[in-house]
Amino acid sequence: MKKIYTLICVFAVSLTAISQVINNDVLINPIQKHNNQVVLDNLIEHTVNSSFNSTSTLIWESDFSDPNDWVIDNQGGGGGAFGWTIDATVDSWYYGGANPPISINSTSGGNFAEVSNGNPTGTGTQLLNVTYNLTTAQPIDILGSIGSTNALLSFEEFGARFNDLQAVQISTDGVNFTTIADNLNYQVLAQAGGSSYPNPSLREINLSSFLSVPGANASTVWIRFSWTTNFPTSATNPNVWITYGWFIDDVKIYSTPANAISMTEEVMGGWWVEYLNAGGIGQDYTFNPLSQATANPYAFEAVISNEGTVSQEVTMYADVFDATGSSVFTTSSNPITLGAAEQDTFVCSSFFTPTNTDAYQIQMWSVADSLGLGVKYTYSDTAIKETIVTDVGTVFGNVYGKDYNNSFGYRKIGTSSGGAESATSFDIFTDETLYTIDAYISDWSVPGSVVYGVLYENDATSTTPILVDQTDDYIIQASDVDNWISLAFSAPVDLFTGTSYRIAVGGYLHPTDSVGIDASVGDGSYSSQSWYDTDDAMGNGTPTWYGTSFIPMMRMSFDPSSVPPPSSVSNVEQSIFSLYPNPTNGEVNIKLNQQGKCKVKLINTLGQVVFSTTLGSLSSDIDLSNLDKGIYTIELEKDQKVFSERLILQ
Repeated sequence: MKKIYTLICVFAVSLTAISQVINNDVLINPIQKHNNQVVLDNLIEHTVNSSFNSTSTLIWESDFSDPNDWVIDNQGGGGGAFGWTIDATVDSWYYGGANPPISINSTSGGNFAEVSNGNPTGTGTQLLNVTYNLTTAQPIDILGSIGSTNALLSFEEFGARFNDLQAVQISTDGVNFTTIADNLNYQVLAQAGGSSYPNPSLREINLSSFLSVPGANASTVWIRFSWTTNFPTSATNPNVWITYGWFIDDVKIYSTPANAISMTEEVMGGWWVEYLNAGGIGQDYTFNPLSQATANPYAFEAVISNEGTVSQEVTMYADVFDATGSSVFTTSSNPITLGAAEQDTFVCSSFFTPTNTDAYQIQMWSVADSLGLGVKYTYSDTAIKETIVTDVGTVFGNVYGKDYNNSFGYRKIGTSSGGAESATSFDIFTDETLYTIDAYISDWSVPGSVVYGVLYENDATSTTPILVDQTDDYIIQASDVDNWISLAFSAPVDLFTGTSYRIAVGGYLHPTDSVGIDASVGDGSYSSQSWYDTDDAMGNGTPTWYGTSFIPMMRMSFDPSSVPPPSSVSNVEQSIFSLYPNPTNGEVNIKLNQQGKCKVKLINTLGQVVFSTTLGSLSSDIDLSNLDKGIYTIELEKDQKVFSERLILQ
C-alpha cells in the first residue's frame, strides 16, 4: 500500500506570518547548480511508520530510559543549556521557552536526549569552540547478531537547523568516527523563514556501506550524535554557536530487509535532468502561466534508492489530476535495475503539457520488482505536488510564481542597519511582457515605508545580475500591510525567450525595522532565490548578493490588469525635466520643459550627494561615467520646488 505525504500545497489561501526572527550575521554563499547530480548519503526520511520494523530483526535499541546506555562529552558545558542531557525536561531556549515547552513526540515518550547551547536573545550566553558528543556506552555486535553487515540505523528526532551542524557518526574502533548523516538537507530556520523539523521525524540510515569497508569490524560498532557549528571559519562569531535545540529518541538498529526502496528529491520542473534540454535551471513553478507551461512542459524526476539487500528493477510513475479529481495525464520512467545500496535519478519518459488553466495535482511514486524472488513488488511513498496554471482572467491573474501561497517568515528589506532587496529568479521559455512585480508585505511593516521593484537579467558568468529596469518608489499604505501589492514599471518590459531574469523588491535604510517581504513555507532547494545587501550591513566591504533557500512571496505578472490605477499609486508631483538615456553608461541628457536656472544634485542610495551642478539651458549633457554603477536619485530644485527622478548607471 502506498503511503502519501504532501510536499507542496498551494491551495491553502490563508496568509499568516509567524514572526520568529534571529539576527543571522553569517554569510551564506549563493546557491550553485551542478550539471551532475550526486547523492552522497544513505538517508531515508519518512513519517514515523517504518516499513522495515515488521520484517527485520531488531539488533539493539535505546529509548533513553537508562542514561547509562550513553556516554556524554560536553567539553565542560555541564548539560542543561550547554550540551547534551538525558531526561524528560526541555532545556533549549527556543522549545523550552514555549508555553508549554515543546518536546519530541517520540513513540516511547518519557526520557529523550537533547542538546542546547545558549540563548541568542542574551549577550554572551553561547559557549564557543565546543563539540558536544553523545556516544553509545558499549560497542554493538552487528555481525554476531545477524551474520552480515546489512544493518539499518533508525532514530526519531526533532529540532531545527540554524548555523549548527547536527551529525550522526559511526565507529568500529571507538576512536575514529565517520559522519553518515547530518542536518544540511534541512532548511534553515532564520530571519527569512524556515520551520522546525516534523515532530517527530524518523531517520533510517543504511549502515552496510560503512561497515563493509576494508578494516571495519562490524562486531564492535559505536553510534554517536555530535553537535558543533557548521561555519568553522566564522567560529569567533557567537551567532554560529546558537542552536534552537536537537532532540533524539528511540534509537534502534535493525537488519536491512531484502526488499525496500525510497524515493526522494521529487521535482516537476526538470531540475535534475530535463533542464539540460529545456534550458534554465529546471525550477518548480507553483503558479505557471499557460504560455510558459506550454513552452516548457512539466517534467517529473526523482532520486530513487535501493535500500534492500538484493537487486531490484525500479520504475517511477506520475499521475496528474485536475481540480475535479479526474486523471488527465499518466507517465512512467524506463525501468532501471538497482543493486543493493545503489541509487539513480529517474525521469518519466513523457512530459505534461496543460491545454487549459486549472489547479493540478501530481502524484509520484515508484515500484520495484524484486528480481529473482518471483512476483514481489515494493512501493515507495507517494509524493504529492500541486501547481496552478494561470492566464489573464483567472483568479490569480496571469502570474508566474514559485511561492506556495502561504507565508511563514520574512526578509527585512528596510532596517536600521541598511536597506536590502529580496529576490527570486525565473526562466523565460517564450516571449512575455512584464507589467508588475507582485509582492506580499509582512504584517509588521509600517505604513509610510518606501519600497521599489527591480528587474535584473541573470548573468551566467557572475553572481551579480545585470540591471534592466526599476519602478518608482512606492509608499506602503495601511491597506498594503499583510497584503499583496503590485509595483508597476513606467512602461511594460519585454522579456525574451531563453533568458533568465531576477525580480527584486527593495527598501531603504531606516531608523527602525520598517518593512519586509514574506517568505513562503517550504523547501526552496529546487529553485534560485537571493537577497541583496545594498548598504553592506553584513560588513563584506561592498554591497553583496547572497543565496537563500527561502522562497519570497514575489511573482511576475504578465497581466495588464495588474497595473494599479493612478488613484492607488502614491502621489507624485509632476516633474519638469526628463532624462535620456536611462539606464545610461554615464552620458545623460537633461531636458527642462521651462526656461530658467536650476540646481541639480545626484544622490546615491546612502543619501550622499555625489554630483552637483547648475543648469541654465533647456537641454544639458552631463558626464557621470566616473561614478559607480548603481541606482541614483537626481533632484532638480527650481523656484523653491524640488523634483526628482530615478537614474540607473550601468
